[in-house]
Formats: sequence, structure tokens, C-alpha cells
Amino acid sequence: MCPWNKWTILQDLVLAVVINTSAMALSGAPFSIASWFPGTSTAFCTNVLLQLVLPVPAAGRAASGCVEGRSWRPVLSVFVENLIFVTLISLTMAYMQTEGAHLLKVWLATYPQLVCIGYATSLVLFAVGNRRTFKG
Repeated sequence: MCPWNKWTILQDLVLAVVINTSAMALSGAPFSIASWFPGTSTAFCTNVLLQLVLPVPAAGRAASGCVEGRSWRPVLSVFVENLIFVTLISLTMAYMQTEGAHLLKVWLATYPQLVCIGYATSLVLFAVGNRRTFKG
């Protein structure tokens, strides 16, 4: 349940490219358009579907409510949002890769790194989004 506009879709696309490319690199998967494109498409579609059914921004605001009024509250909120999205996107991608066999082993092999990479990407997107908002 995110606001839908061009910026949201661009963020979804950037996160999908970064997460899929990072997951492929971390797992040692061979890079080809035949393997990269479906993975990126899966990540993008998963992200969009999650936004349609889960109140992720509200979860981020609720989880960061304990630091209301602090300048770093958005950093915590972005972390919670990223944690939700990257967890579910990477889990979906691991399932697509394994069809369920050894799912947790495959998923956990890259999950901590993907959370960090996704968080860094989300922070950059947040900063760029705020710059766009303040410039009008």
C-alpha cells in the first residue's frame, strides 16, 4: 500500500536490479540475459505485489515511532521497510531457484548480504527522493 507514481515504480525497478544482480554475484550464478532478466522480473513483480497487499511504509513508521522527533527516524523506518521487502523478495527468488529443495540453505547463504546491499540502496533512493521533493 505505497503511493503509486513514476518514482515508486523507478525505485522498485532499481531495487529489483540491485537485489537480483547481487544475489547472482553472491551465489556465483553465471550471468546471462536468459538468467538475469527472469530473476529481475521476479524481484520487480514480487516487490510490486507486496506493495499492493502489505502496509510496509506504515510498518516502518510504526517501528520507528519509538524515536519520534529524532533526525534519524527515517533511517530506522527505511531499514524496517527494506528488511520486509528484501526478506520477501529474496525468499521468493530463492524459492524460484530451488523449487523448495534446500530453500532455507540457499536463501540464508545470501540473505544477510542482500539485506545490507538493499538497505544501502534504499538509503540512496530515500536521499534522492528527498532531494527531488525539496527541489519541487
